[in-house]
Amino acid sequence: MPQYELMYLLGSHVADDEVPKISANVLKFAEDFGATEIKEAQLGKKKLAYTIGKTRNGHYVVVNFTMDAKKINDFDAKIRTQDANIIRYLLINIDEHLERMEKDKIEQAKIVRKGPPEGSPEAIAEKPAAKVSAAKPAKKEPAVVLDLNPEELDKKIEEALSEDLTK
Repeated sequence: MPQYELMYLLGSHVADDEVPKISANVLKFAEDFGATEIKEAQLGKKKLAYTIGKTRNGHYVVVNFTMDAKKINDFDAKIRTQDANIIRYLLINIDEHLERMEKDKIEQAKIVRKGPPEGSPEAIAEKPAAKVSAAKPAKKEPAVVLDLNPEELDKKIEEALSEDLTK
């Protein structure tokens, strides 16, 4: 039978003394659907990354178990509809997850990586010191240096402004 992991989050509106009752209720659901080798870990109350329905904190609970694959959809539906106290949950097949990770490692090993983009900190760190100093841009000099007095400069500006750009 495949192994599953259920992680659920109870809202902050649930009192600390109610958490074991709700947890026992979820475990009973699992047993009713034929779960075996049930292991539960209550991770405690933690701050959420973002608010969920005006809830900033929640009780995290993780349950590992094995169950027949044909019954997992019914169990999922029971968790989804059972209570408003569970504000989020995630049910995964650990066996499928591990297989997918192995396939991903194999596929990633096949990919030919070109290296980091030019100019990124990783690319600079990989270059020898001689190339890094040569890669630094030189200070830009002004394109035209005019040693003109203010009257001549005004005349040049007027010529540039009155020039016809439609040519």
